[in-house]
Amino acid sequence: MIVAMHGYGSSAENLMAYSGLNDLADAHGFIVVYPQGSLDKEQKAYFNVGYEFHAQSTVDDTGFIRRVVDDLRARYSIRPEEIFATGMSNGGDMSYLLACQAADVFRAVAPVAGTMMKSTFNECQPKKQVSVFAISGTADNITWYEGDEENTGGWGPYLSVETVINGWVQRLGKTKTTSHRKTFEEDDPIAIFSYTTELGSEQVLLYRVEGGGHDWPGARFQWWDLTRFVARQTMGFGEHQDLDASTEIVEFFNRFRTPKAG
Repeated sequence: MIVAMHGYGSSAENLMAYSGLNDLADAHGFIVVYPQGSLDKEQKAYFNVGYEFHAQSTVDDTGFIRRVVDDLRARYSIRPEEIFATGMSNGGDMSYLLACQAADVFRAVAPVAGTMMKSTFNECQPKKQVSVFAISGTADNITWYEGDEENTGGWGPYLSVETVINGWVQRLGKTKTTSHRKTFEEDDPIAIFSYTTELGSEQVLLYRVEGGGHDWPGARFQWWDLTRFVARQTMGFGEHQDLDASTEIVEFFNRFRTPKAG
């Protein structure tokens, strides 16, 4: 099962539409669930990951997601060791938070355009090892790749993408290797950093999209575009249509699934 979480001010319906995860669920045999965040004072949907302007919020989204998982496990035959989380922006931040606070539930997480608040990073003590696959653009103008520890943007202090990734590398005790996916075009500006060891199956993976913005690469339409029913002639948008984040995420999660017998 994959728990997929929307960005700040967006919705479960939007993420379901632009990610294309439903089609991949049919092809790969998994359940995908799209939780809907709470509304804040600005009437924008959010997951409570510790933004400065949500400092007074008492919403427990880790507990909420746990209840969602428990409810679906009671209804369907879901292997407890094959539960994953992904999300866009605020949903990506929530994926990291779940890796810290619900490692007993989630085998791996895949945040897109997400990061960790400084307080979350410092307090993160997962009960079990969780694999992490991050996709981030270096020109993201909302979740800054270099972070914002001085809180210039008003979200609250958060760390750079690579600081976050290095933190997970240290938690898992990984050795860094660097490679480039041959399936991408030769001039495509996507650097891939893979952190693995020979022992264990945990892994940390980062796709750094040079010049990439605040988006879900390969999305079926712009994630902030509410006119999602406008016909599209291509699978993606922007400069990185050869990178389909949804496909890459599913392939990553599939590494931790037990093959079906027969």
